[in-house]
Amino acid sequence: MGLGGAAQRFPALPNAAWFFFASPANYLSFRSDLPAQGFLAATFQSCAVPPALLALAAPGLGLAAFPAGAQLVRRALRRLVKQSAALVPADVTAWHSYTLDWQPDGVSFTVDGQRFHTTEIAPSGSLGLVIWIDNQYAALPPNGRLRFGTLANPQPAWLELKGLKVE
Repeated sequence: MGLGGAAQRFPALPNAAWFFFASPANYLSFRSDLPAQGFLAATFQSCAVPPALLALAAPGLGLAAFPAGAQLVRRALRRLVKQSAALVPADVTAWHSYTLDWQPDGVSFTVDGQRFHTTEIAPSGSLGLVIWIDNQYAALPPNGRLRFGTLANPQPAWLELKGLKVE
């Protein structure tokens, strides 16, 4: 069994399109020219690397524990993973209508009917819908080392949904 009783799976490179709020402890970009924290709209498109090959390369992630090694890991990931990101121009605590339109040739993001980010970088393969709140973080900043963990949540947290449509 894996973490928290989940099934164990081989590692995979990211293929995702998401609205995501990344706390200041996060750094969710392999590129230095894209936003990596805050309320993000982002896409990741990875090349198809066999999971067994990724599993063999996983020990190399240990280099990311040191700043110089982390820079090497970031460079390698930039070659394997294309990404796009923009800050979401909305107050995450207020009601809004969010739309993510994923097509084979690109993804567009809108808030309250206003498109604010469009990219040709689209995930490959099928996507699923995941909605959650968590207190985990992951960071691989340009001038630092790999960090991950959990943050304290001193106040109750909740997520409200209304009128959810998946087409």
